[in-house]
Amino acid sequence: MINTKWILPLAFAGGLTLPAIAFLLPGDAAAETQSKVQEPKDAPKDAPKKKDKTLKLGSVLPKKLALPDFDGKSHSFDDLRGKVVIVHFWSHRCPAERHANPVFRDMEKLYKDSKDVVIVGICSNQPELGEEPKEGADYKKLYGDLRKKVKAEKLNHLMLVDHGNKVSSLFAARSTPHCFVFDKKGKLRYSGALDNDPRGRKGKEATNYLVDTAKALLADKQPEVTNTKPYG
Repeated sequence: MINTKWILPLAFAGGLTLPAIAFLLPGDAAAETQSKVQEPKDAPKDAPKKKDKTLKLGSVLPKKLALPDFDGKSHSFDDLRGKVVIVHFWSHRCPAERHANPVFRDMEKLYKDSKDVVIVGICSNQPELGEEPKEGADYKKLYGDLRKKVKAEKLNHLMLVDHGNKVSSLFAARSTPHCFVFDKKGKLRYSGALDNDPRGRKGKEATNYLVDTAKALLADKQPEVTNTKPYG
């Protein structure tokens, strides 16, 4: 598990860019702690509350939102408009990914020939990323552990890096894998767990919330499940 405080650094007081990691066994329920912005003690009672900038169900992705891949190439979410976009936050050393990685491999096969669905993984674990590359950096020497894990797991979908947790904070991503599904207009239609099988024991009987949401959206229907508690 990547603890909530890993993915939402702004919600915790700590000297690190990203606080210390806490792992739990796959399937242990993640504590769904919600961060709250503390108002200054001397703020007047009628002072306006700070605006919550995190995405909610029904929110549309901001224009020009983009992240680089392992080779430094920028990928804009604007370019994915017109497709159902499945996003998951990923860590190469989170135990919960032992179950999630094979599920995503199956999803890659499912959508291999699809022009309407795309899967995007986002790496936001700052110690796994290291320092943000400077201009002119040799990207072939960067993200070694991440590259090795992606190759070992045979994951072939787009993987992006989120230095500074700008996107994970926007998404309010709490764990790995915390998953999101956006419709063709960039509107958030599902947020939560990958499936209802965190321990990987249900096999084909498991409900994959991402696949079910994508299927509904492609049929121009309202997804039956729009929000679940993420695990990992």
